[in-house]
Amino acid sequence: MSGHLRIACAQYTATNGDNAANLALIARLAAAAAAAGAKLLVLPELAVTGYVRPELVPGLAEPIPGPASEALAALARQHGLAIAAGLAEFEPATGRRRNTMLLLAADGSELLRYHKVHLWNTEAAWATPGDRLPVAQLGPLTVGQWICYDTRFPEAARTLARAGAQLALAASAWLGPAEEWELALRARAMDNGIYAAGSVHLGRVFHGTALIVDPHGTVIARGEPGRDQIITADLDPEVLQKFHARIPLLRHLRPGSYQPG
Repeated sequence: MSGHLRIACAQYTATNGDNAANLALIARLAAAAAAAGAKLLVLPELAVTGYVRPELVPGLAEPIPGPASEALAALARQHGLAIAAGLAEFEPATGRRRNTMLLLAADGSELLRYHKVHLWNTEAAWATPGDRLPVAQLGPLTVGQWICYDTRFPEAARTLARAGAQLALAASAWLGPAEEWELALRARAMDNGIYAAGSVHLGRVFHGTALIVDPHGTVIARGEPGRDQIITADLDPEVLQKFHARIPLLRHLRPGSYQPG
């Protein structure tokens, strides 16, 4: 499928605070993604540590590069697979901690680093919010990232789309109803005519499944509730081109009119 990008999204129950156990699980999912022919694997928010209690995160946060990111880079190189993963990042130069999403190329090099802009209430106790929504090229598509709660903010997706993003990667640990996770991800895709790929944590307090959504807001791949697995889909740039030829959303924007009062 020349010109297509096959991606995989993971969903799994993490062992909170046990990096070794979680990396072993991620390694199995990465092998499955590579065997399925995927060129990108999307992992959840705080993929390696698990979404632990906020008071535990400072002790688990690591610099990038560091042990967690290097382990993911090794998996990327082993399988020839780009990997996007949520990480608890410590910045030695500033002393700040970030809720980060890192995109690694298939050779293990860093393509994109995103710091969560919209922090959930408990995350504000340990994380410094980001202030940028960067994009990068991955194969045939321009890619951006956001994390969990960001999905509820149309401005985040619109900012990425206006910067040229054609695919948004969402790393999540969704605490709200599963229906809201799906609705938000589908709406952000359709609002902007982009693909959206969401990876989630499973477990007692988390809701929703991994989802891959096309520019029309249609779910084209969906995980099974409660099952550690990957889902895959082939993303076609031509679908994007046809969508925007028919519905040129970004050309029809009128930012000067979007003022209160």
